[in-house]
Amino acid sequence: MSDDASKYTMDISSSKMIRRLVSTRLEDIRDGFEEELQETKSKKQSFKNNERMTDSEEEDETFNEVPAKIPKGVYENKGAVLLAKMGYDGGGLGKSGQGRTEPIPFSTQRGREGLGQPTNQKIARDWNAVWDFTEEEKHVEESVLWLSASDNIREKFTKELQDQDNWIIIGDRKETIDDEGKYCDSKLMKKMLDAKSVFDQLNVRDLQEARTRANPYETIGSAFFQNRYLFKIIKIDTGIDLLLIYRQIYDIFLRAAMKMANLDRIYDWLLTAEKPENIEVKNPMTVEIKNENCRVATPGKNTDRSSALFYFADICAGPGGFTEYVLWRKGYYNAKGKDDFKLKRFTAASPSYFEPYYGIHNDGDVTKPDNIISFEEIVKRGTNNIGVDLEILSKRLYLCQFLIGLSVLRVKTRNAGNGGKFVCKLFDIFTPFSIGLIYLMYIAFKRISIHKPNTSRPANSERYIVCDNPLECCISEVKKYMTRINAELDRLWETKIRDVVEVIPENMIYSDKIFMAYILEHNERIVKRQTNYLNKYRIFAQNTGQLDRDQEKLRNECLHYWKIPDVTKRKPYETNESLYAAISRLIKIIDFKELQQKPPAFTKSVLSSGVGRMRYAELRMCAVTEKEVPVLLISAQMGTYFYSTYSQQGFERVPFDVNIPKDTVLLVQITKAYKRLDDKGKLEGEQAAVRILDAALLNGDDVSALPFDERMAAAEKMCKAIKFMHEAHNRKVASVFPAKVFMLDELHSEMQRFHVVLAKGEEVAVIEEGDEVLSSFFYCRGMRVTSLLINPWIMCWSKSHERLYAFNPTSQGSSVFSELFEKAQCCVNFWKAVLAKKCSPNSSDTSKNDCYQWFWEWTQSFMVENYGPRTVLEAEEHPRGLTLRSIHAITQQQKNSVCHKH
Repeated sequence: MSDDASKYTMDISSSKMIRRLVSTRLEDIRDGFEEELQETKSKKQSFKNNERMTDSEEEDETFNEVPAKIPKGVYENKGAVLLAKMGYDGGGLGKSGQGRTEPIPFSTQRGREGLGQPTNQKIARDWNAVWDFTEEEKHVEESVLWLSASDNIREKFTKELQDQDNWIIIGDRKETIDDEGKYCDSKLMKKMLDAKSVFDQLNVRDLQEARTRANPYETIGSAFFQNRYLFKIIKIDTGIDLLLIYRQIYDIFLRAAMKMANLDRIYDWLLTAEKPENIEVKNPMTVEIKNENCRVATPGKNTDRSSALFYFADICAGPGGFTEYVLWRKGYYNAKGKDDFKLKRFTAASPSYFEPYYGIHNDGDVTKPDNIISFEEIVKRGTNNIGVDLEILSKRLYLCQFLIGLSVLRVKTRNAGNGGKFVCKLFDIFTPFSIGLIYLMYIAFKRISIHKPNTSRPANSERYIVCDNPLECCISEVKKYMTRINAELDRLWETKIRDVVEVIPENMIYSDKIFMAYILEHNERIVKRQTNYLNKYRIFAQNTGQLDRDQEKLRNECLHYWKIPDVTKRKPYETNESLYAAISRLIKIIDFKELQQKPPAFTKSVLSSGVGRMRYAELRMCAVTEKEVPVLLISAQMGTYFYSTYSQQGFERVPFDVNIPKDTVLLVQITKAYKRLDDKGKLEGEQAAVRILDAALLNGDDVSALPFDERMAAAEKMCKAIKFMHEAHNRKVASVFPAKVFMLDELHSEMQRFHVVLAKGEEVAVIEEGDEVLSSFFYCRGMRVTSLLINPWIMCWSKSHERLYAFNPTSQGSSVFSELFEKAQCCVNFWKAVLAKKCSPNSSDTSKNDCYQWFWEWTQSFMVENYGPRTVLEAEEHPRGLTLRSIHAITQQQKNSVCHKH
């Protein structure tokens, strides 16, 4: 060992020895101090026994005494330990140890209520009240149970229903359910009612505050959908493919949109008929964080442009939360419905697709038979007599909403596809009347389900009935019977004493074991859960320090499961973007002057075709109703504007109210439409109109790069979605029409659409557009001709596939069929199509010209003899211009030369 190591070892040993000596010395000093202290105490004690001390001396003596060491763990808090060190061993603080020894409790007083108030007796503050969280189950994923009647039960019931004449039982009017034990265990009912009665004297604010902390799903709220208080509403608010009935009687905090999202997900997207693979494509879950206060969803893609319009109706809907969810989930312009709320509050979807309707009496009373009949008529007319796909829905209100659902829903038939869906909000279903109505729906629909979703607060009796596919074989008889019940209720309404208490014989319901088991199991399960959460609310009302700490976790998991992005809620549809900011964001044109140039004339040379080219198939025609050139229209948050050379700002507001969703850019004509053409050739029923000739952006859906046919098909779908079927006396909104698109080889067969009338001393053509149900008449000043393909692409005929295809002669092998036009970028986009370019006068080859639109003028010409609308429509040909028949001859010639078809 080295010298340094030895020295280090010796230093350690010396330090240990010194510490030991110091410790021993301190112990000796302590022992000596304690011995002297004990001697002093004994002397003072003997002196005390011989001499009486004064009060002050006694007090000094008390403070001079040193208490014995207190064992650790005897006292619960530091305050007690400190008092014990000072000589207080747990007794009172009085001179002789008198006084209270327990801590002063917190006040059990609730706010400013008097001490004698029942609330302070039943739900007094109790800081020791603690909820046992193991008594509740918290799930994100929910399972639903369906109930379906057998064919034998339906057949037997329908036959008996036709023969019955005494099923409707009249009895005394009831206002309570405390004696209803036929469809739920009476003991469970009593426990629930007792638990509920505790809150009778509790004010609304305290109850809401306790519920906010106790309900594990409370923080889900309304996500980014509208969220506001509403007041008593009993109205009809309808739509078309999706039928929603939502009833709201009391002031509540709205979360209807999230309830619909919850139901839609747990029923596997049955309610909105969404394809699972398209859910996140249309409404992505990814979120972009702009800042700590702003989270926005990634823009989606419209996957339903070519799908049929989804019609829905929202009946007796409060503030429209169900509706807002459906419009958001369907996206863009894929759904159409009816509403009557403050539509500008819609933040997740455009309110333009909703139409208000209050019935023939214009009072919105759903219980009036005439209102029900008129509502059925308006829905059938708006859906071409097809009906709607879905409906979202206390006694008579249940009946009337069920009746409306049966009246307007799409019916499942043997030859047709699936019928509509019906969702109705219910509360307690313990009475024979309510169970009887559910039994009727059980018979009329292929299957039904009753469920209480997570977003429905667990301590209330709210639940939803979901009905799928109304059956043609049963719906007519059930509807007739419900109409009879409503008439009987209408007759008894004024008496206020007698009422309909039963609509289906009890023995019939009891004999259906499957139905009875389903109702009993559902009611008892809901009542048990409701009682449990009422008790939880009571404890949380007593102890305001209680909090359910799973709320945030459940919120995040539920939103993810329901496919709802967690984004920041926007302010209710307020104008926060200037017109010029919207123009720069939406429009891709630098020089607006090119929009005002008149296109070159459509002549026979435009139709010229080379070998193998189907020139006629490259062109489309739309009627032009005004002498002025079409204008660019933009719809933004602050209103709808069109480009005008007469405006100093460049854009001016459309001179009438028009219902076009925001973020829309169109090529239109602001014109006049007419409802009728009488036998004398006079147009009647004039109304302002916007007529779409092309579309770039539809409610945020960029269609500008699509082929022209697809752009116009999308515009037509949007027009159907925003069209009002009922003209309210207090609403004057101009209609929006898509122009009828003609293919040149089909133009000859459409000649019945055209008429020649005399207007202001000159002959003018009139065109009829629309279908048989909803048709309109317009003056026709000519035709706007548009090219589908961009140069140098041409249209050819494939003999092997017997269909048209696009071919690029400058690139060998570049040929695509119509489904790949967009991918191949061979079509003329909107921004090229709307700009008028002059054709080269020295070239007849259209492939060398960057010109994609022409104008075929039909007005009476003084420059060309005998050329006008009558000549265009009736003459075989004319030396100075084209006619419908001459175009037909050219197209047939091209067909014969290329594909040998007639």
